[in-house]
Amino acid sequence: MSDAPPAADSGWTIPVRELLGATELGLRVLAGAAALDREVSWAHVSELVDPTEFLQGGELLLLTGVSLPAGEQAQHTYVQRLADAGVAAIGFGIGLSWEAVPPALVTAAERAGLPLLEVPRATPFLAITRAVAQAISRRERAAQEQLLHAQRALTAAAVGRGGLAAVLDEIHRLVGGWALLLNRGGAVLASSPPAAAEHRARLRADLARLREAPGAASLVARDGDTEIWVQSLTAGTEMLGYLAIGRATPLTAVERQVVNAAVPLCTLSLDRSRVVGQGSRRLQASVLRLLLAGQSGLVESVAGELWNGLPAEPVIVWECRATRFALVAARERLVADRQLASARVVYGELDDVLVGVVSAEFRGGVPAGDLERLLRALRGVDGLRIGMSEPAGYGELAAARGQARRAAEYGTGSDTRVTWFREIPRLGLLELLPPERAAEFAASVLRPLRTEASAGTPGRRAELLRSLRVWLAHHGQWDPAAGELGVHRHTLRNRMQRVEQLLGRELDSPDLRAELWLALRLDERRAGTN
Repeated sequence: MSDAPPAADSGWTIPVRELLGATELGLRVLAGAAALDREVSWAHVSELVDPTEFLQGGELLLLTGVSLPAGEQAQHTYVQRLADAGVAAIGFGIGLSWEAVPPALVTAAERAGLPLLEVPRATPFLAITRAVAQAISRRERAAQEQLLHAQRALTAAAVGRGGLAAVLDEIHRLVGGWALLLNRGGAVLASSPPAAAEHRARLRADLARLREAPGAASLVARDGDTEIWVQSLTAGTEMLGYLAIGRATPLTAVERQVVNAAVPLCTLSLDRSRVVGQGSRRLQASVLRLLLAGQSGLVESVAGELWNGLPAEPVIVWECRATRFALVAARERLVADRQLASARVVYGELDDVLVGVVSAEFRGGVPAGDLERLLRALRGVDGLRIGMSEPAGYGELAAARGQARRAAEYGTGSDTRVTWFREIPRLGLLELLPPERAAEFAASVLRPLRTEASAGTPGRRAELLRSLRVWLAHHGQWDPAAGELGVHRHTLRNRMQRVEQLLGRELDSPDLRAELWLALRLDERRAGTN
């Protein structure tokens, strides 16, 4: 007789019904048949009247009834005590102390929902203990093999051309449900299946909690009929993003290990993209500026390495405006999209906006080819305002860039919005003013802001002018303008107060707002919108 728990606990279990499948043991169910899926962690032998001090829960308790109380009420108390301690099942050996299992014990076990197994005289308890150990060992080996195959599949996906999107697809294949990869701002970078992106709204509270946690952290929450597991992805102290898994049933022990194996792969990919992407993005931006300045011949020699080559004429210039996090998500979706990997879509970040060039391909008036693929990828990012120019040749890109900018500024709303230049009202006043008079007017109106900038810290002029333009574009609404700039509304209020001080006039004046907006637009036109 042993009254101590096993020295080691593997953490693996088997259902009670699996032992019934071992016909050589000859076990028979007398009670608790509805609870045969209860998990057994070990087989433990004890003849104590109260063995609960030596139990951890999940045991198959084996006994011959040497010390079993004789009274019916006492036996009910005994069984209930075991059920309360978390015992998975009772195995009662007959032919020694008792010729048959006491009826009161059977009744008590049925009432408590605790499986009660009859163990024949010919079956030693050691055989049952060995059977439990072997079954657990088989399950553990099978789980290790499953985990090994999953790790290989995830690694292959991570190093393949599919990148993060392929890793998400592999997670979905291995554990089911849905999977989301989000950047540090909570924008979706990849989803599997694609429709899973709609679950992002369910994660807002969870992401807010994880942002407060120091370092990498995870949580599990129940949202209606779905259990959601979220893990933050960090590199050192820097937050890179989040991995979220959702499904109706909790993850098993093996599935948790599979998902844990995906975490470092996602983290490494995000960190690698961040580091490698910084230099690549600077190069893309420089080459894109040359292209928009009319140097398509010079750019063509390197465009193949950066974007699979230049798109065929006529082309469309497109521009994306949004919050900083949404723009990062848009850029990363372009990088991760497998269909765009072989497309000819030129893009880069210029002055805090995402700008690109793509072939103006339509079928039946509907975007097709690389243009359709581009729009499909960008539409997955909430809050993105996308402006599209008229078709143009490479010699006309400066004007087309201006069209894309005006279309992006005209687009409004919290959802992704695509605005074509042909859809917006024409600003005839800008076209009627002679260039010399327009430049003189813009310089006069904006001179106080530029004077402040030249006397202040580097970048002050750009900061004030951009803040003013965005604030005016949002009709003086603080929260939307601050969101696009990526600053707190109080910071934006301070900047606008500084603008008022420099101008010596209050921005509440509609005349002043109109003058400033016209001056900023004329200044952009004069600069060639590049």
